[in-house]
Amino acid sequence: MPPSKRRRKFAKRSLTGCRTCRARHIKCDEAPGACNNCTSTGRTCDGYDLARLPVERLTPALHPDIAIRLGWLTTTDEKRCFSYFMNRTIPSLTALFDRPLWRKMAMQMSLVDRAVYHAANVLGALHEDSEQNQMRLSGENLSHPRHRFALEQASRSFEILHRRQASNDPQLQEVMLVCCLLFVISDLLLGRYDNALEHLRGGLRILQETQQQRQLRRIPELDSGLVQMFQRLDTEYSHFGPGKPFLSSSNELEDDWLERRQLHTLDDVHDSVRRLLNIGIPFLAKCWVLTGAEIEADYLNLHRQQERLLSLYYRLRDKIQALCNRPHPELSYKEQRGISLSMLQCLSQILGIKTCLIDGPLPASWTPEFAALLSAHEDFLANFPERPTITLDYGIIPGLYVVTKCPHYLVRLQAIDILLNWPHCEAVVNSNIVASLALETLKVEMQDRDRLDVLGVDDEAAKALNSFLFNTLKSTPQAEKWSAIRASKIIPRLENL
Repeated sequence: MPPSKRRRKFAKRSLTGCRTCRARHIKCDEAPGACNNCTSTGRTCDGYDLARLPVERLTPALHPDIAIRLGWLTTTDEKRCFSYFMNRTIPSLTALFDRPLWRKMAMQMSLVDRAVYHAANVLGALHEDSEQNQMRLSGENLSHPRHRFALEQASRSFEILHRRQASNDPQLQEVMLVCCLLFVISDLLLGRYDNALEHLRGGLRILQETQQQRQLRRIPELDSGLVQMFQRLDTEYSHFGPGKPFLSSSNELEDDWLERRQLHTLDDVHDSVRRLLNIGIPFLAKCWVLTGAEIEADYLNLHRQQERLLSLYYRLRDKIQALCNRPHPELSYKEQRGISLSMLQCLSQILGIKTCLIDGPLPASWTPEFAALLSAHEDFLANFPERPTITLDYGIIPGLYVVTKCPHYLVRLQAIDILLNWPHCEAVVNSNIVASLALETLKVEMQDRDRLDVLGVDDEAAKALNSFLFNTLKSTPQAEKWSAIRASKIIPRLENL
């Protein structure tokens, strides 16, 4: 037979062999508990998987063979998901800001620590599943092979961590925190927000205990990027949980703080914005759910906090603008993108804080400010085309959510359209949920005015989005406490489903 017509024969894939035999590519006798193939040769049988991923023709550019030799046996399914983690998940997490936490710490740990490796496989499997479903997973579905595989990998990671708890390994706390962070992201992709919050709080408790231990005895200092990532998630969960950070203080900045800070680099800018967001986000989370009577009863105190925050944000905005205008060596593309995104976050917070104490619909006179914020987002997207599907950095979703409060429905629809055209997650926030929530709120307003005909939204797309929103909320017991849900007043509609 000519070489061009030869066809390679593939053996039928075994679905039941033990993990050790499958990794060694030998036939397994499948004896209960532990196979004789392993025990008779003195090897440790690594047991049988409860789930196998379906056989797929892999795209070489997307799933290259892992060239690195790990210190343990791995199955084909694990290699596939780990490859996805390395080649799609890590680049997505570093697309907006190239943080050493991901490319160095998390990636390197996953290559040398089995607990982190299995946690990375969980995230890789669920990230691929999320991307294939337009980032619209609304709960765990164990009839789905990837979800079963992720559950099994998570169980393996938990088991390894549990066995090591009694050890004196100085790296154990960082290993546990990295695993915890990977589980938080995985649960967020699944739409299991309550589970993600429990993992987050577990990680924050480890941070708290570590700080206490460092005061009593010498132990290695935790990676600063890892600590800041947990603090950021703690702050952002103000909108999705108790209404205030679990650990972070909400009064950590002095009024003259900005006067004492110099902004020379992107890191300076990013750190300053992070510090302000740590107090600005909880303030908005608190104010958006207040009734008119509650605002009036505490108006003097709320207004004082509002004015202080606005003063800080205005000064930071001016400092960032001055950095951009100052003569300096040409900024790199990443520096331009980072500074532009930081400015966008300042502008979004400013408009959100300015309007958060207004009860009821906003007057039409506010429309130009919302239109200007929308235009700033459009300019950013036009200048920087990267579209990661998951990031733990503050991005464009919060600002576009602010725009969806605009008095003019066309401006709101443009913001919703941007969210729908870029399905992605920014830490706790999912663009699909924000878009759907904004669309449902707008539909209620238009229905009250008998103007549903002017929305111009595709019925099938709107139904799919609506279904995703309500499935997510119904599967999340604490959803009624989310600030955006309470502010939208759609919970009565949810209860009637």
